[in-house]
Amino acid sequence: EEELCPDCFKVVGMKSRYTLVCLLGKEEKGMTVGALTKKLGLKQPTVTHHLNVLRSVDAVESVESGRERIYKLNRKAHCFSECRIPF
Repeated sequence: EEELCPDCFKVVGMKSRYTLVCLLGKEEKGMTVGALTKKLGLKQPTVTHHLNVLRSVDAVESVESGRERIYKLNRKAHCFSECRIPF
């Protein structure tokens, strides 16, 4: 049985964070923090924290769109390509 590297464990170490990965995996165009907050049923600061953790391991990317940021899954990230975390 293979073990996940520490960075990839950050991605799946919390159920809500992995759920966020799965939501972004289904949305090719990405999602805003507001949309993710509604879908996850979490508070905005919590979603932002999870996104920052995911950005720290290169699992998500963000693009500014007006006053908002659109977050997308970085499908080429180590966690998905090498450690093969499903999304």
